[in-house]
Amino acid sequence: ALIRGKNTLIAGDTNQLPPTNFFKGLSSDDEDEDEDLATPEESILELANVQFHPKHRLLWHYRSKHEDLIAFSNHYVYDQELVIFPSPVPATKTLGISLIEVNGTFQKGINPAEAQVMLDAIVQFMKDTPERSLGVAVMNQSQMEQIESLVMREAETNKVVSDYLDFWVSAREGLEKFFVKNLENVQGDERDVIFVGTVYGRDPLGKFYQRFGPINGPAGKRRLNVLFSRAKEQIVTFSSIPMADFK
Repeated sequence: ALIRGKNTLIAGDTNQLPPTNFFKGLSSDDEDEDEDLATPEESILELANVQFHPKHRLLWHYRSKHEDLIAFSNHYVYDQELVIFPSPVPATKTLGISLIEVNGTFQKGINPAEAQVMLDAIVQFMKDTPERSLGVAVMNQSQMEQIESLVMREAETNKVVSDYLDFWVSAREGLEKFFVKNLENVQGDERDVIFVGTVYGRDPLGKFYQRFGPINGPAGKRRLNVLFSRAKEQIVTFSSIPMADFK
């Protein structure tokens, strides 16, 4: 493709990790152990960044309708260099970021209690604000499959859910249909609201291991940057992580 043009423009963000196959082929036992498997992370964008000149950096952030949504990434990833447009209103129940704490346990790659709480919130969201698009992102493949199956099962008997799913298949040209994805394949998506499930928590014996799968790896910050920059209006995080256990 490159040799067929007189000029080439390659655009992207090296601070965001492209989709990977990190979870492909992992068993539930592997996810439970959370081994930090090595994954190749070099891309054509990174190669071009070294070889091609001149380089230009875009600084305006357009997506977030509230500055809280981009605050994490701006501080920890972009060195406070992004031009942020302040919201005319403070964070509300439908705007900004919020946390829902769940007393769930993590075993065999899933957190059933957290998945159920998220399902309840998804159904309530679809009932209360059907005009807003929604995406769900969780930390691993097993939890993704768990929540996705719960939503599909709910849609079989709950017309509110089935109507919501059908509506967003075609609304906005189908570009913002409902999804449940894991950390590794949510790149490129944007929705009005993103529900984030952190999945990890204490095991059934009450012990908490500070292992977070691919986030523990060298590209963990880039993965989190992808995750926390998907929402236009609101991020709601559901977490069973006992924050008091962090040293």
